[in-house]
Amino acid sequence: MAADLLGDGNVKVSFVLTVANIAAPTATELNGGTDLQEYITKEGLEISAEQTPVDNTALASVAETEDAGTTKYEITLTYKRKALTADDVAFTTLVPGTLGYLCVRRNKAHTTAWAASDEVEVYPVRVGSYMRQPPALNEPQTVQQRLFNHEAPDTEASVAA
Repeated sequence: MAADLLGDGNVKVSFVLTVANIAAPTATELNGGTDLQEYITKEGLEISAEQTPVDNTALASVAETEDAGTTKYEITLTYKRKALTADDVAFTTLVPGTLGYLCVRRNKAHTTAWAASDEVEVYPVRVGSYMRQPPALNEPQTVQQRLFNHEAPDTEASVAA
């Protein structure tokens, strides 16, 4: 039996300002982005998809039927604040209103640079407001931000050669 794929250290998350082709972003574009995985909390990368059903039942039908409709992605990041502004990379990168691309690679060490043929999820997003989280004893200060997927993403893209 094959070993399970582990998420530990094997997720790279970059915020990139420019991507010419979301189906085939280049390694140069992706490596020019800002890596966020070291600031995001261990459960702070939340990307959920909800597919709307389409009722296709006809008047003559004897059973309710439906088909697959559109898919909506909801993206929320929770990340840690840093004491020095120069180190507060997620907070200073994810300025509310900024347009960009959230790019996610899974199943490869996050320390490995983006390379040709890497599988990548590319989400065109507008950064939402800072939602500062309540302080908690023995925990770092955190911020949540929604990233609004304003154009269709490519969740099965591949880095161009």
